[in-house]
Amino acid sequence: MTEELSAELTFQAALHRYLLEVSSRLSPQSQARDERLASMLIKRLGGERSLASITPLVLSEYREKRLKDASAATVEKDFVFLSALFERAMGVWQMAGQANPVSSLGSTARTHGRDRRLRPGERVRLLAACDKHPNPMLGWVVRLGLETAMRKSEILTLKQEDIDLKKRIAVVPKNQTKAPRPVPLTQKAVHIFQEIFAQKDRPTDTPLLFYGELGRFETRRPYAIDRVFRQLLLTARMKAFRFSDLRFEAISYLREVGLSELEIIALAGTRGIRGRRRPEQQPEALVKRLDALGVGVIKGKGGESAVGVRRRPKPEEAVKPALKRGSGRRGGRGSFGVPVGVGKR
Repeated sequence: MTEELSAELTFQAALHRYLLEVSSRLSPQSQARDERLASMLIKRLGGERSLASITPLVLSEYREKRLKDASAATVEKDFVFLSALFERAMGVWQMAGQANPVSSLGSTARTHGRDRRLRPGERVRLLAACDKHPNPMLGWVVRLGLETAMRKSEILTLKQEDIDLKKRIAVVPKNQTKAPRPVPLTQKAVHIFQEIFAQKDRPTDTPLLFYGELGRFETRRPYAIDRVFRQLLLTARMKAFRFSDLRFEAISYLREVGLSELEIIALAGTRGIRGRRRPEQQPEALVKRLDALGVGVIKGKGGESAVGVRRRPKPEEAVKPALKRGSGRRGGRGSFGVPVGVGKR
């Protein structure tokens, strides 16, 4: 693209070209996100102006106005998208006579990222709310997020053929790097998958482990957990919490129990260490490492109560516990069946 043509290229035409050449190769969710962002930028910056007229001063004014009705993290995403647009224009489209105006701004609206972890009592309330929900898939997905540090999209796209319980490995078919990766499973995670496989009323028209209802064209999509999870947080009285925070909680716990940064990168598929090549850690070795550190180890007989997976009480267990007698007084029942002589618990 010559300098004359670059001066005539409008901001709206540049965005449409970027969506066609770059965003069209991404996932449907990423395409929809880029389209929404491009539509918003056209309204706020003006689509008929030339791409060369967008200077650091214009972007600085846009940032100040945008921060009044959006968070710093949202504004940061806007500038990441704009920076990619200008890099594409200068590199592939050969737009001359202008540097990347986003890089000239320096730090835009960068934040330290989310650091929300489970507070005391929240884990118990969260799992209890999952057990009260009529669909057991909600509890399975939440518990796997805590046990495996997998992303929500990775859990919801799992199939039975991706799980090897003998080797205790789950192969994530698709993630942000678009490459399959093996995930070692703790004993608790294996127990959860065993309960999933034992489900008798599983439909045969989908290979997904976490499936939704039949759609308009007799097809099943992955389990739609977003709206249900928001309602779950209200029931559990948890504020400012997201599903992605389950992954952060799991990664933080692995770091606390002693896993190295390289082992966490291999296990969670994250890019915690930049500038280094992604380590090739054997998933079998990580399985032994997790057991040695006691991560997700089932304790006690049966193990179901240790895992936190709900189970129906046995008939012999449905017996009322004996009343605890107070010291020096005989237990009994007074008026209206109220126990007397029972010490306070």
